[in-house]
Amino acid sequence: MTLLANSKTTMNSANPITPNKGIRWFALGFALLLPALLSLQSCDGNSQVTEKIPTGPVNLNIDLNLPAYMQLANPGSHAYFEGGVKGVLVIHDYDDSWYAFERGCAFQPLDNCSRIWTDSVNIQLQCGTPTSTGFQPCCSSKYTYSGFPLQGEARGRLARYQIQRSGNAVMVFN
Repeated sequence: MTLLANSKTTMNSANPITPNKGIRWFALGFALLLPALLSLQSCDGNSQVTEKIPTGPVNLNIDLNLPAYMQLANPGSHAYFEGGVKGVLVIHDYDDSWYAFERGCAFQPLDNCSRIWTDSVNIQLQCGTPTSTGFQPCCSSKYTYSGFPLQGEARGRLARYQIQRSGNAVMVFN
C-alpha cells in the first residue's frame, strides 16, 4: 500500500507536465476556444443572420446649454447627428441613462432603407423611413431605448458608440 502511495507522489523528470499544469493547459485551451465556438452560432432557427453593423468615425461634443440641444437634458429625449456610417442617435433614457447608437439596423444594416428612428409614442426604436403618409418600415425590427431587440428579424443589439457626460457637456466617440 505504501508503494502505491509513493508511486503517485513521485514525479517523473522525463514528463515536465504535472497534473496541475495539465489542468491549466486544458482550461486555457477551453477559454481560448469557447469564444470562437460561440461566434459560429450567429444564426437563429429561421436561418436569419444578424450582420455586423459597420461603424464609422465619431467624435461629437454636445453642449446641452445650446438651444439646439437643451431638450437632451430631459430624460426621454433623443437627437440625431451626422457621423458614423448612417448617422448617430443619442438617447437620454427615462432612467437617466445615456446611449449613442449607429443608426444602421442590426438586420441587413447596409440596405438603403435600414435606418433607426425613435418611436416616442411606443418608447422604442424602429427600422425604416418616415414619410409624409406615415412610417415605412424597412424590416419589422424594433428595439428598446437601450438598443436590445424587441421583435422582428434582428437578433443582435444595435452598434453602440462610447458616451460620456460631464456637467452639461456630452461627448460621443469611438
